[in-house]
Amino acid sequence: MKSQDKNNKKNIEKNIIKNRENKKVEKKFIDREKAKEITLKAAKILDDKKLEEIKILDLEDITSLSDFFILATASSSPQMKAGADAIYKELKEEGILPYSENENTSESLWHLSDYGFLVIHIFTKEGREYYDLDKLWLEAKEIEFNNIDNKENKDNNKNKKQK
Repeated sequence: MKSQDKNNKKNIEKNIIKNRENKKVEKKFIDREKAKEITLKAAKILDDKKLEEIKILDLEDITSLSDFFILATASSSPQMKAGADAIYKELKEEGILPYSENENTSESLWHLSDYGFLVIHIFTKEGREYYDLDKLWLEAKEIEFNNIDNKENKDNNKNKKQK
């Protein structure tokens, strides 16, 4: 496990250096409301890809690293990659590219995509337990994104019954 941890760290550092050297990713200012909207969209994409234990953490007043974190658990490395790729594709269409991502291999326990205002952490079950970011960022306010979908579905069902 420790060698995988070192490999993940090396891959993240390598990508950060590569992105800085290439300077291809320009920072795009996104206001807080737009950042929250995009974060909710990203969480929905992960939910559509059947990832589990999806948490959105609001980091306002806690750190300047990012506005939001998404934590999610995948059942396998391919599912981890599918979730990250789906978000990448959707956000790229809006002109939003990650500043950094780590490489995803079949042994990966954690996939990280850093969009500046949003950092997406996708783990295997083993990786989620090992890194335990849920505990590390315990003081962050959790945003319940499922309530939005559930509320819309309940409202739609209510409207159908009234007709």
